Amino acid sequence: MVKSILILAFVVILGLIIINRQRVYLRDPLATVYRNEVEQSGVQVFQNYSNDVLLEQDGGDHPYRILVQDWSEIPATPVNLICIRWMACLASDDRAPTLPLEWKGNGKYDARATMTNKEVSFVDADGSRVRVQLR
Repeated sequence: MVKSILILAFVVILGLIIINRQRVYLRDPLATVYRNEVEQSGVQVFQNYSNDVLLEQDGGDHPYRILVQDWSEIPATPVNLICIRWMACLASDDRAPTLPLEWKGNGKYDARATMTNKEVSFVDADGSRVRVQLR
């Protein structure tokens, strides 16, 4: 009986993930984040079905979340995410609502974002070049 309930629960959860595959961001433990070509530690990388990338750093001096979505290719801060720490995040919509990064440099902000299925790179709010190597 317990085994049947566990199998049913697994099938239901799997079905929800498949239906909401654009909204579910799963952690990629093999991804590596570089800032100005220096490997960063403590940055969690989450990825959804369409290769949108969510970067999250909880600790440190400046905790942050940066979301780069394939449809806009503009790094931004997600507005509404529900996360299970270090495992998965769920966005409120397929195209997650975001707020633009607060540009700290001179002139107009140009993210110069590029996205492939192996790598995502962009310029963040303080002008640093961020590169995420996906596995």
